[in-house]
Amino acid sequence: MKPKTEKLLANNPNPVLSVDKDGTILYSNEASEPLLQEWGTKIGEKLPSSIEDLVLKTVFRNSPETKEVRVGKRVYLINFYPFPEEGCVNVYGFDISNRAGLEEKLWECEEKYRSIVETANEGVWITDTEAVTTFVNQKMAEMLGYTTEEMIGKSAFDFIYKDDMENLLIRIKSLQTGSKEKGYEMKFCRKDGGIVWSFVSSTPLLDAEEKHIGNMNMHSDITQRKKAEEELKRTNEKLEKWNQETINERQRLYNVLDTLPAMIILLTSDYHIAFANRRFRKRFGDPGGRHCYEYYFGFTQPCEFCESHKVLETGQPHHWEVSGPDGSFYDAYNLPFTDVDGSPMILEMDIDVTEQKKAEERLQESEERYRNIVETANEGISIIDAEERITFVNKQIEDMFGYSSEELVGRPMWDFLSDESKVTIKHTLKKGWENVNESLEIQFMRKDGSVIWTHTNSKSIFDKDGKFLGTLNLHTDITKRKEVEEALKNFEIARKKEIHHRIKNNLQVISSLLDLQAEKFRNRKNINESEVLEAFRESQDRVISMALIHEELYRGEELDKLNFSLYIKELADALFSTYRLGNFDVSLSMDLEENILLDMDTAVPLGIIVNELVSNSLKYAFLNRDKGEIQIKFHKDNNRENRSNIEESKSEEYKTTSFILTISDNGVGISEDLDIKELDSLGLQLVIFLVDQLDGKLELKKGNGTEFIIRFTVVEKNNHQHQRHT
Repeated sequence: MKPKTEKLLANNPNPVLSVDKDGTILYSNEASEPLLQEWGTKIGEKLPSSIEDLVLKTVFRNSPETKEVRVGKRVYLINFYPFPEEGCVNVYGFDISNRAGLEEKLWECEEKYRSIVETANEGVWITDTEAVTTFVNQKMAEMLGYTTEEMIGKSAFDFIYKDDMENLLIRIKSLQTGSKEKGYEMKFCRKDGGIVWSFVSSTPLLDAEEKHIGNMNMHSDITQRKKAEEELKRTNEKLEKWNQETINERQRLYNVLDTLPAMIILLTSDYHIAFANRRFRKRFGDPGGRHCYEYYFGFTQPCEFCESHKVLETGQPHHWEVSGPDGSFYDAYNLPFTDVDGSPMILEMDIDVTEQKKAEERLQESEERYRNIVETANEGISIIDAEERITFVNKQIEDMFGYSSEELVGRPMWDFLSDESKVTIKHTLKKGWENVNESLEIQFMRKDGSVIWTHTNSKSIFDKDGKFLGTLNLHTDITKRKEVEEALKNFEIARKKEIHHRIKNNLQVISSLLDLQAEKFRNRKNINESEVLEAFRESQDRVISMALIHEELYRGEELDKLNFSLYIKELADALFSTYRLGNFDVSLSMDLEENILLDMDTAVPLGIIVNELVSNSLKYAFLNRDKGEIQIKFHKDNNRENRSNIEESKSEEYKTTSFILTISDNGVGISEDLDIKELDSLGLQLVIFLVDQLDGKLELKKGNGTEFIIRFTVVEKNNHQHQRHT
């Protein structure tokens, strides 16, 4: 016992004793001597059994006990108060000649003690030397979803999260040496199975002889903070994933541009060459990220004659002619271009008109004495009476709701709730307000008409006679969190749609470039309908087939997968519109299984295969014929023998699906002795390459027309396409 406290108690005119929980007297002041003589004991000895029983009852119930003791002509009212944090029971004696006054003082003292502990913002948890719970306040029990009765008598290890067991043992040993443990975080298990994060400060409890008798722990619930930290971590991970997907989408675009039969470069606003396609690098070498003027001409400043930046000034395409350092002349087609990350660029396609070469293309209740504390609290605090009218609000509530206290006090709380929250509260509190102990997320309406979301903890309050007075409510503004949650829901959808939209637009720009250049050659007599025009149209069809994929993904609900059956219909219609010439009649028959969803890695090469084979039939299968038919069939291949791969996939929890795509015509056919691998056809060579890319098998049937049969398997794991097997 501290010297100042001991001196204060020694001067107390009333008996004051401190008794160990086994009934041994640890301390007594001078005024206690008559009692000790009456009981026949002294400091260091035990109390008589009748008094010792009251001490034990006080400890066991963790609540005060009272007894009247007569000493000569005096009658003392002896009060036993448990102090679990000190591991003892304090005994106070009062001369009860003025009994009514003393009883009132006693009630006030007890109520004040209970009020402080039970309205504390922090959880209070007291354990003995064996980590057994001897006391918890209501706040602590609420944090873990238990009642105080359910926790008292149980070991702290019954509530600690398994991963923190060893950590708790270490800290208990440290406390036993008298060290204070402040500022550490631990995880506890709620009764409902949930996890609670707590910021803990621990202090060892010592008796009068400085012997360790237990520990007092103060707990602050930091679960929401930890969740916010985890959400921030997940958001950062999403951003990193978005950045990587942006890089991947940009590379996908570069891969497309690499296949186009034209020299294509992408210029930044400061003339750096961000990308040059294969045809360009083959002609001029790798630009290595240099400025175009130093790469082309060895200049240190932009060329005075350069017209490329006009597209950034006007936002319109620009065509001009430039002569190269080697004396060659090029038609330069410049278009405004938006990179996958949204930055402005210039897409330049250079056509060597000297040799006429082909071109290629490219995301908080308190009373009046605590008002100062309440008014400066970070939480909004309100009190609702038994008639559901507001009787008190703190300054934080005024700031949160935009009303003055005069405008709020006296009005029903229902005046400020949204319709949705009215229904929720009525349903939750259908049994009445008398036993409320709830935590809800509530939507209120501010004075300006805007919405504010709060996390509200409500608790019933009673007077000393047990009469229900109303509820104390603590409100934490979670509007920003709600907005972030809603924004995160829409973030991923909007980002993916934007990417598909941009890629589709960029591909359409490239298609328009090819069409524009083809027009230039079409008007020349000696080039009209030549291989140059055919190459432009084939490249344009391939770009359109890829653009259709991104258009379907942009319009659909599935942002990562394509309804390939619908895509085939649109692609076939587009091809028939392009190739139907003259009076010959070619019909299209389609047998497509509905709602087959494929991801980009499968849809892009498969779409180009359909484009090449249908285009090939339209161009060559019906020469010198008046009629013809093209058939397209696409189904799951349920009869395919792929047992070894399927068994392997099952063992790894993969899902496999086999498909069969058939494209046929009743046209002139292909000669029986002709090997398509030896044909000088870029389209058929591209088909063979793409079937290999899908790890598929290609079968060609010749005879009465031509029939291409393509079989491939898609393997999925956890709803993501993983790999393919033939």
